[in-house]
Amino acid sequence: MAQRAKHSDPEPSGRTLVVAATGASGARLAVRFLGHLLAHPGVGAVHFVGSRAFALVAASEEGKKLPEMLKGLPGREKLRLYQEEQLDACVSSGSFPVDGTIIIPASMSTVGAVASGAGRTLCHRVAEVALKERRPLILVPRETPLSLIHLRNLATLAEAGALIAPFIPAFYQRPGSVEALMDHFFMRLFDHLGLPSALSTRWA
Repeated sequence: MAQRAKHSDPEPSGRTLVVAATGASGARLAVRFLGHLLAHPGVGAVHFVGSRAFALVAASEEGKKLPEMLKGLPGREKLRLYQEEQLDACVSSGSFPVDGTIIIPASMSTVGAVASGAGRTLCHRVAEVALKERRPLILVPRETPLSLIHLRNLATLAEAGALIAPFIPAFYQRPGSVEALMDHFFMRLFDHLGLPSALSTRWA
C-alpha cells in the first residue's frame, strides 16, 4: 500500500499537506476530507498516513478495505501514501517543507502519545514535527464523553500550538444529509488552512 517519497522528490505546485487518520470512529470523515483536499486547486500534494487501527475501523464502518476507499478519489495523483511504521518517510523530518498537518480522526491514544512526547508511529511523528516546527496542526478528536485525562491532554496540545477541532455538526445551514454536515465542518478546517472554499453555506 505504501508509496515512498524521498526528500529529493519534487513536489507539485500548491500547498503540501499531511493528513493522518487513526483508530477512532469516523473513517468517512478522513476519506471525504482527503477527497476535498485533492480536488482543491490550491493543494499540490497530500501525504497520507493511515494507522492499522484506522484501516480496521474503516473496514468495520464502511465494509471496504482502505485501498478501495481511496481508489476513486479525485486528484489521486497528488496523494502520497505511507504506513504508520515508515518512520523514515520524508514527512517524519522537520527539514521537509509542509504547510499544515491534520489528524482526522484523532483517537485519544494518539492524542495522549503526542501530548506526552512518547510517539511511536508516523502518525504521532508528523504531529510532533508540526509542533516543533511551529507549523499548523489541526486535531479532530473523536470521543465522548471526555475523561479528565483526555481533557488535560487536549489542553496540553492546545497550549503547544495545536488547533483542537472536534467534529461538532452545525445545523443552521439546514443540512439535508450526513455529507452536508461533514462538508460544513470541512469548510471550517479549510479556513484554518488558508484554503478558500465553498463547500457549504456560511452564517449570514
